[in-house]
Amino acid sequence: MDSGSTGDLRAALDRVAAYEREMQRTLLNRVLQVIGPKPWFVAIYRRLGPKIDPWLMRVTKGRIATKVYGFPTLLLNTIGAKSGQKRVSPLFYVRDGDAFVVVGTNFGTEHHPAWTNNVLKNPRAEIGVGAETIAVTSELADEATFARLWPKFSAVYGGYDVYLAKLTHRTPRMFLLAPTTP
Repeated sequence: MDSGSTGDLRAALDRVAAYEREMQRTLLNRVLQVIGPKPWFVAIYRRLGPKIDPWLMRVTKGRIATKVYGFPTLLLNTIGAKSGQKRVSPLFYVRDGDAFVVVGTNFGTEHHPAWTNNVLKNPRAEIGVGAETIAVTSELADEATFARLWPKFSAVYGGYDVYLAKLTHRTPRMFLLAPTTP
């Protein structure tokens, strides 16, 4: 989508809101809530998910996330902080007004995920939500915003609390992705 004007951007956000209303809890969602934080599942997903999910989300225009997984999922398109290459990361998100909020737990490991370094270095990115592609500018959340929005992440996926409990030397980076016109 070419969100070249404010009206186009508003229309795209309205279409995303309609897409989000289609989100539903499914049997697979309930299963993933239970097995998602398990070390064996994390080990498998870390290798396969980032390769398979972007393809599935593009081919199905996000329907796999809403109709099968039951999670609000976006594709974050960034430029690699070190490589300068295009990178895509499938991420769960929550909304804060018009902003899309993502968090880098990296499954509870002690290192920040690479995508967080990418948006720190280059805050301008794109997200794919459903059939929409929207230009965004990222902003690192402050402590108060993190505390206010963390419960929304826990409500979407309980595994986030498991990951947070594992982190002893870092706080996950949370970003507000504010829609912008290119």
